Amino acid sequence: MSRAPVPQCPIRVGEPCTLCVPGATGPQDCGLVWLVQDDPELRAELARRRSAFAEDRRRERADGLS
Repeated sequence: MSRAPVPQCPIRVGEPCTLCVPGATGPQDCGLVWLVQDDPELRAELARRRSAFAEDRRRERADGLS
């Protein structure tokens, strides 16, 4: 049995979308996502956080294989 995909929040890295912005139906029409993506400094910080999150996950998987 397959489960429905859960949209991930593009801002809170690693967490599901909780529809925290009134009127949003998901990340695709979230005003907060739009604001962050529209600001070069915020977009760069988000990219840094995503990279750090991905690195942590790679480390966790590698530790699990040892």
